[in-house]
Amino acid sequence: MTLRVCAPDIFSGDAVGNHCIGFVRMAERLGMRAELYASGFEEGTNGVRPLDALFEEVTRDDVVLLSYSIYDPYLERILALDCRKICYVHGVTDPQLLRALEPRTAQLCEKALVQLPLLARADTVVANSRSTAASLAGIVAAHAIKVVPPIFPDMYVFRRERPRKGRKRPEPNLLMVGRVVPHKRIEDGIEILSLLKQRGFGATLSIVGSTPNYDYLKFLINHARRLGVLEQVDFKGMLDDADLFECYESAHALLAMSRHEGFCVPVLEAMHYGKPVFVRGGTAAQEICPPDCVFDANAELAAWIPVITQRLGQTNGRSPIDTAFVKHADGVLQRASDEVWRNVFISAGVGIAAASTHARAGTATVSAEKR
Repeated sequence: MTLRVCAPDIFSGDAVGNHCIGFVRMAERLGMRAELYASGFEEGTNGVRPLDALFEEVTRDDVVLLSYSIYDPYLERILALDCRKICYVHGVTDPQLLRALEPRTAQLCEKALVQLPLLARADTVVANSRSTAASLAGIVAAHAIKVVPPIFPDMYVFRRERPRKGRKRPEPNLLMVGRVVPHKRIEDGIEILSLLKQRGFGATLSIVGSTPNYDYLKFLINHARRLGVLEQVDFKGMLDDADLFECYESAHALLAMSRHEGFCVPVLEAMHYGKPVFVRGGTAAQEICPPDCVFDANAELAAWIPVITQRLGQTNGRSPIDTAFVKHADGVLQRASDEVWRNVFISAGVGIAAASTHARAGTATVSAEKR
């Protein structure tokens, strides 16, 4: 039996791609053979092979694990395979959030929403959050959906040793991490920086992530210029692991302003580094952080300012390492342990041996795998 993991695209550094790659490591710890397939991938990316090879190699004894987050032209063909099928659903972004500046992506999301009922044909459906599970109401019975976060405890970011104390900075630094696309509402983070400045509270904003939409990036730069905070905003673009970890270590807090999140890995990463998080409610991001970190989805940005200034004003210039956030993050990580996935496979009718010492060690062993 082989676990055959597939997705439309698998790229190292992308949240969905990293998760697919993590399935291979997890499967090996559970004593399973695993393969990766995708239509879009970079040659040599962790053994990913063309999706066509899946249809040539799959057997009745195998398990196909489909990672679903956007329209997949191969979905019906995959679900028709004569083997057990597990569908891991990351959630589909509301097309309305994308239509103005990303019309092509909006169109693909619209097609994905039409396609969602097909997921009922899978033997097992796993969602990345309760929010995503709720979006499948009427398609898959709520009690039948497993909810497992889209991370693995052995991912390098969670195994890297944290510094003993925070970095010293001349001004508090707010951090935003993720693709710089319209529904992430980067402009709201910039406006918060402006409101802080108006209150006489000096701060900087670091924005980490790819910028695939030139028009949106141009809008953000002009927006920061109009608000008089462009010099305090640092668009860092895509970073390698070392530079990303440096950002987390030196930041004072993370802002999560998105109008849609199926999960929001950066919130978990920031908490793992002991950083306070300020999260807009109404998305799955609020499921993984303490309730007092969540703002009403429709709250005016001015309502965020007193909370932010109070929290950051207590740091005395040094980026914080709050063990309460570290502990909270550890609790979320355990929801995606090897034992959790072992039980998912067993419930799907996959024969898995009892957890071995090697499998249990999977949550406590440093992985050199890049994110």
